[in-house]
Amino acid sequence: MKNSMNIQRRGAPRLSEFLRFLQLALSMIFVFIVALGAGAEAAFVRENAPTFTKIVLSNGIPIYMKEQNANQVFHISLVLNGGSLVTPRERAGWEKIALNTMARSSQNYPYEKAASLLDRTSSHIAAAVQFEYSTFSLTTLDKYRDELLSLWGDMLTAPSFDQDDFGKSKEEALLALQAVDQDPWATTQKIINEAYFKGHPYGVNPDGVQESIEPMTAGDARQWYRDHLSADRVFVVAVGDFDPAELGARLEALLGNIPDLRLGAVPKPAAFPMGPSGMLLAQAHDHSQGTIYLRGDFAAPAPGRDDYFATALAARIFSDLLFSVVRDKYGSVYTPSAIIRGYSANYGSILMYKTNAPDKIKDYIDEAAQLMAKGRVVSVDPAMTEEDGYMPIAGAIDTYKRLYMNDYFEAVRNNADIAFLMIRSVQLTGDPADWLKDQERIEVVDASAVQVAFDTYFMNGAFLWVAVGDQALLDKLDPRAFESLY
Repeated sequence: MKNSMNIQRRGAPRLSEFLRFLQLALSMIFVFIVALGAGAEAAFVRENAPTFTKIVLSNGIPIYMKEQNANQVFHISLVLNGGSLVTPRERAGWEKIALNTMARSSQNYPYEKAASLLDRTSSHIAAAVQFEYSTFSLTTLDKYRDELLSLWGDMLTAPSFDQDDFGKSKEEALLALQAVDQDPWATTQKIINEAYFKGHPYGVNPDGVQESIEPMTAGDARQWYRDHLSADRVFVVAVGDFDPAELGARLEALLGNIPDLRLGAVPKPAAFPMGPSGMLLAQAHDHSQGTIYLRGDFAAPAPGRDDYFATALAARIFSDLLFSVVRDKYGSVYTPSAIIRGYSANYGSILMYKTNAPDKIKDYIDEAAQLMAKGRVVSVDPAMTEEDGYMPIAGAIDTYKRLYMNDYFEAVRNNADIAFLMIRSVQLTGDPADWLKDQERIEVVDASAVQVAFDTYFMNGAFLWVAVGDQALLDKLDPRAFESLY
């Protein structure tokens, strides 16, 4: 290798199991949890630390590794920073098509040879593109790692951009866009993204639009590769049972010649405004007779902010309230939920999947919001259930934190999802092991922090609502009701 490897270890054998038994009976939820104490949390971080290693290739590409011997699966992802943040609107979707073309073949592995190797070894190579970065990933069994790394590396450094492969990737992208237009729920997502992201870098759809994709050629895909695959915007994460020094040497041979085009740092996206008041957009859809779909987006704190986990917990708790009120009490929606995401410019959503009560649906959402604003939540303890069937948030917060952590750390069972946690941590802090500390960050959140987060981002947030569906039902919506949560 051309440079010495600065080996820094920190990481872990396996996550202690969060045990939960959740039983729903009528309107009560009984939760039995084995809770972890502060000592167990510290031990989790301490035990995991030695399994993380970092090296830097001769061209400056950082490689973040986590040794994981809990299974026989190897996962590696090359991460290319940029995504929508560096893509002009007229080239939306080009990155996705170029990377998908690369994942089909390379100069030394024509499509038939590559497909045969992947099929024989039950391996998977795939690309994914989102607002802030893209990934080019390999998942395979340990015994096929060396063989498959050669294919993965060749696809990255010697892509063929075969006309046939490009044509299939482009056709798949166009068919996916057509499928969105035929699905009323997917159309809801499309319309709100176009409206909420207007004037923002996220407004460049990673999947592209018909107008940007149709003129794209194989030559454009090849030029995109030459212009964007730069060592100064790349890092790699790997998870599995391997020797870090040996894997580092192999990656030097495979990726060490990726040029540094000195593209510079990717610009940070601006936060979404809280805004003075909300609004409603509506669009009819031919495939939605007797039903409408509703989604409201609002600004939310980004990961790394002090109130991020408090807001995530507020969304988790509010989801249960929406289910209790809008679905169980009134039977007015198939699936209600509330979420916040994990982007640098972050936002959340209230989602109503299939409702036939347009004149009442917002009132029911507001009823659930008023309960939460008063510190009332779905009861998780029969002994603390009060006359209204709910309980104070202070009595439920520990249970909800355990449930949230159980879902949050579900990824530790899967090497690909561990790699995702590492990617997110590198993007946020530069430390691939930073996600290990999230357990402690969640644990310190108290009921008052959740209440403040809900009041700030939900009750005082400015929502953009989109309703898609049957025109006769859309006509019954009152736009004034959607100016805020009441």
